[in-house]
Amino acid sequence: MMNEQLTIEPHIQRSFDSMPVRGTSLELLNMERVSSHIEAMVRRGIVLDQIKPIDYLLRRRCVAIIDGETLVTLAGLLCFGHQPQALFPRAVVDLGHYRGFETVSYEMVHLERDIGGTIFEQLSRVETYLWANTHHGMTLVEGSLQRSQVHEYPQAVIRELIVNMLAHRDYDNHMSAARIQLFRNRIEWISPGGLPPGVTVENILASQASRNPILLSILYDAGYVESFGQGLDTVVAELRREGMSPPHFEDTGQSFIVTVQGRPLELFSSDGIYGQLNERQRRILLSIRSRGAATPREIAALFDNTTTSRTIQRDIKDLTEAALIIAEGKGRAVRYRLAESVR
Repeated sequence: MMNEQLTIEPHIQRSFDSMPVRGTSLELLNMERVSSHIEAMVRRGIVLDQIKPIDYLLRRRCVAIIDGETLVTLAGLLCFGHQPQALFPRAVVDLGHYRGFETVSYEMVHLERDIGGTIFEQLSRVETYLWANTHHGMTLVEGSLQRSQVHEYPQAVIRELIVNMLAHRDYDNHMSAARIQLFRNRIEWISPGGLPPGVTVENILASQASRNPILLSILYDAGYVESFGQGLDTVVAELRREGMSPPHFEDTGQSFIVTVQGRPLELFSSDGIYGQLNERQRRILLSIRSRGAATPREIAALFDNTTTSRTIQRDIKDLTEAALIIAEGKGRAVRYRLAESVR
C-alpha cells in the first residue's frame, strides 16, 4: 500500500492515471528518458519540432501544477519514473511458465515475480521472454523451394496483448500484480480489475472505453499502439489471418483474462507426421482448429481456383488416414474435426 502522504488528489475529476500524486516532484522523473522519448517521436514524424520535456509532460498530463506546486501523475511515474514501484509497488508483472496445461508447482519451468521498472521496461522484458520461450520454425511455401517462417504465436499478438494488459489494468488495485501464464498450449494475459463500466466481453471490440487514456496516449507516442481502441481488433484480425483460433475473453469481475491458443507443437518438429504435411494440409488443420469443425465446402473455400477439388479431397483423405482429423456424419452432412490426440 502507498504511504498516506503519497495519495492521489481526490477532488480532480480526471482518469486515475492522470491524477497528481501528493508528495511527488519532478525529481522522481528521468528527464533524459523523456527527452529520448520526444526525439523518437520527431524521428517518426509524430511531432515536427522538438518539444521541451516539461511542456510534453504537461501536455500529456504526466505532471500537474496544483497551487503552484508541480506534482507527478501516475502516468508520469509509470512511463518516466526512476523507480515507479517505490510509490506503486504492485504496478508490476508476475510471469509463470509451465511445461504442462495447469498451474501446478511441479509443472513450473520458470517463475519471475515483480517485474518492475517503467511500462516500457516491463513490456520489453516480458515480450523478450515470451518470444524466446515459444516455438519458431520454417516451412516450405507451397509450389516452391522458398522457406517461410512459422511461429507458435504471432509476435504482433504477443506485443498487443502485453500492451493491452499494461495500459488497461486497474492501477487503483494496490493488492494485485498483472500476470502472464505460459502453458504448453496457450498463453494467458491477466489484468487486475474487471472490465470498465459499460464494457462487456460481448461488446469489447466495439467499445472505445479506456481506463488509462494517458498511458495509452504515451504508448501511442512511443509507437506501441497504432490507433486508439484497435488493440484487440488487431489481435483478432492477426489470428484470423494466420488461421488460428480466436482469443478467448473472460471477465471475472476481479480480473480480465485473454487466452490465446498456440499452434500445435508438432508443427515445429521436422520428424514425425507433421514434418511430412504439405502447406495445404497444415492450412486445413489450422482452419479446423480455429472453427472447431469444418465441412468440405468450408475447407475448399480456403483455396483459390488453382487448387482442384480432387487435390483437396486427397489432402483430407491423407489427414484422415494419418488420424489427425476425423469425419462425423455422412454425405452432405459430413464435418471434419481434429482427432483427440492433436486438440
